Amino acid sequence: MEAVGYDMYCKMLNEAVQILKGEKPVQEEFDTTIDLQVDAFIPASYIKSEYQKLDMYKRIAGVENDGERSDVEDELVDRFGEIPSAVQNLLRIAVLKAQAHLAGLQQVCQKPDGIRFYFRPNAKIVSEKIPDMLESYQGRLKYIAVDDGYFLYKMKIDISAGRPKSKQEVTEKIFRAAEGVVAALQEITREEPQE
Repeated sequence: MEAVGYDMYCKMLNEAVQILKGEKPVQEEFDTTIDLQVDAFIPASYIKSEYQKLDMYKRIAGVENDGERSDVEDELVDRFGEIPSAVQNLLRIAVLKAQAHLAGLQQVCQKPDGIRFYFRPNAKIVSEKIPDMLESYQGRLKYIAVDDGYFLYKMKIDISAGRPKSKQEVTEKIFRAAEGVVAALQEITREEPQE
């Protein structure tokens, strides 16, 4: 364990147990990255100790669902006080990353034309479900068949009442769009049960 680290040791141990049970090891590993134009970090003014900050980054990186997110939020409030919006965003990204990974997405990134969603090369997509999903977005979500291809959610940060939206409103719009598309993409990677 000292040679490979705790996380790798646990992974190797889990694979060895699966092989001994006669099961296939879990699918090949791949990383999922999220790159959205939102503030997502732990400010030095919130957690002053670098050691505690690094530990909390590690804890947040391990968050996989809203229940775990809530547990970490409770701990943060108990230990450090009210959670700044940048930390809330970081927690939200952790959950989004876990959901995107489950959908088989390798990358979710925001570009000037919108948010792009890239599947891993051998993702199991149920292609028959794609037309209905795209239609439900009324033209805002498209499949772009360039190189490996990706889904593009066209996003406009509009101006209402003559003023730009606040940073918080823009951040919320970005998250709603990304979370919604990831949920829709999860549906096209799930096959219907055989009867």
